[in-house]
Amino acid sequence: MNRLYLICLTLCFSGIESGILHYIHYGCLEDRATRILKEKAASLKPNSPWHCQKFCEGYIYFGVESGSVCFCGNELILPIKRSSKCTESCAGNSLLMCGGSWAIDVYRRCDRR
Repeated sequence: MNRLYLICLTLCFSGIESGILHYIHYGCLEDRATRILKEKAASLKPNSPWHCQKFCEGYIYFGVESGSVCFCGNELILPIKRSSKCTESCAGNSLLMCGGSWAIDVYRRCDRR
């Protein structure tokens, strides 16, 4: 039963809807010291994709990393490499994943028309 609940939560947060904006999960990417999202950042408590999206209002991209860190930006800094290390629970909801060590779960805004 708990596994089914977790799968449902994961699917629900693969896209986040906020007003007329819709966010899609871009993927788990490797991060680095120079950061792939670098315009705005903070450690949020609580943190989750929803909390980070609210913090990054107005930006095209946002990402969660290391459970409690949120990054924002209007572009992804190249090079972009996929990662499988987004396995850390969110500080705001332990049922959701918020990146990992040098791994960032990135979401992208898609304006609805």
